[in-house]
Amino acid sequence: MPSRPLSASTLQLIVSIVLFAASQLLLKRGAGAGSDDVFNFAALLSPWVWAGIIAEVASLVAWLGALRTVPLSIAYNLSGATHVLIPLGCWAWLGESISPLRWLGIALVVAGVVLSAQAAAAVEEKL
Repeated sequence: MPSRPLSASTLQLIVSIVLFAASQLLLKRGAGAGSDDVFNFAALLSPWVWAGIIAEVASLVAWLGALRTVPLSIAYNLSGATHVLIPLGCWAWLGESISPLRWLGIALVVAGVVLSAQAAAAVEEKL
């Protein structure tokens, strides 16, 4: 059976999730700049922080576009993919370690997102 192309709302949802995860990684990278003060205003001079802010705003725009047609109960469940993308990005890009228990948690989140994606596909079939 040939696969259907992604709908615009599904694509917006995926873009939103990926950009949100990227924004968190960029902000973490830039947060190291500046001082050790509680309010690290010096980090605002970091290009990483500004890239993170731009990615966050772009994620919000894509999220708002997706919410026009995707039910919030499905979109929000699928946004749980950020709980997978962010730790994997931290591990791969920032060199942070992930404990075996955390890997188990990531696997459980993946299972939940897959179940939600199946529900989303069923809803999209009806549209």
